[in-house]
Amino acid sequence: MAKTVFDLGLSVEAVSLFLLIEGLEGGKIDPDKNCTATPGAITIDSCLEKWSGEKIDFESALKELLAAGAVRNNDSELNITKPDSWKKK
Repeated sequence: MAKTVFDLGLSVEAVSLFLLIEGLEGGKIDPDKNCTATPGAITIDSCLEKWSGEKIDFESALKELLAAGAVRNNDSELNITKPDSWKKK
């Protein structure tokens, strides 16, 4: 986990979304643990399926993460960026 996400001054929702994306990224495939999951893109839709809050809170959290540079959105595919490129508030 990129612990520096807690130092960015983001909202609870934005940190939660970051952790969700990070969990989905890390949970794709782990051959050492006999994981049979197939690799796939982490999309806005796949995150929304797991998001337990309101859609407007998701959208706000995603905007925060994008503005901080912690997440990149490539045609609705979300990826976590390297912490050294993140912007603190």
